[in-house]
Amino acid sequence: MNKWVNILKEILSWLIIIVIALLLSTLINSQLFALATVKEVSMQDTLFEGQTLIINRLAYKNKLPKKGDIIVFYQSREIGSFAREFLYSLKIINPFKKDEDESRDRLVKRVIGIPGDVIDIIDGHVYLNGELLEEPYVKGITMQADFRLPVTVGDNQVFVMGDNREHSMDSRSFGLVDISHIEGKAVFRIYPLNKFGRLMVTDTI
Repeated sequence: MNKWVNILKEILSWLIIIVIALLLSTLINSQLFALATVKEVSMQDTLFEGQTLIINRLAYKNKLPKKGDIIVFYQSREIGSFAREFLYSLKIINPFKKDEDESRDRLVKRVIGIPGDVIDIIDGHVYLNGELLEEPYVKGITMQADFRLPVTVGDNQVFVMGDNREHSMDSRSFGLVDISHIEGKAVFRIYPLNKFGRLMVTDTI
């Protein structure tokens, strides 16, 4: 009898440890740092499909994004309260339930314009506040799409584009991104291991 009691106690102790670890992981993921996997080719040659990034979710709590920042955001979902983000993270880490809609809605892009900036595209080049923008990270030619330019970036909004300009759906297509939709700033790459390290943000913007 004592043997089975000890086995049950051992199982219970491991279950408690697993639950605590899960809750701590969810807390960190929802409030501090999250993982994001690059799902597309739109950020080549800066980021490649399949690479895993660490997102700083505190980066924009009390300040605006900077031009040149690489951010992770949702097209249709606003970032919610502490409780809402905790429950959302608890849902998406479920290994038995993969949300393809969530994956498609979550994008990685570079910030090109912040509130007050005027963005235009002329002859395959980006103009920021009337001046040609030097973009050494860009792959391909930057062409206009459905969103009408020039545009003045509004309060609490950003204009974003992928670095792989000929293969990126970004603000040229869906318009300005509300800051309330930004999950955080991509700060570190953990996979693949040969690319392990801090993401360097260009200082040319």
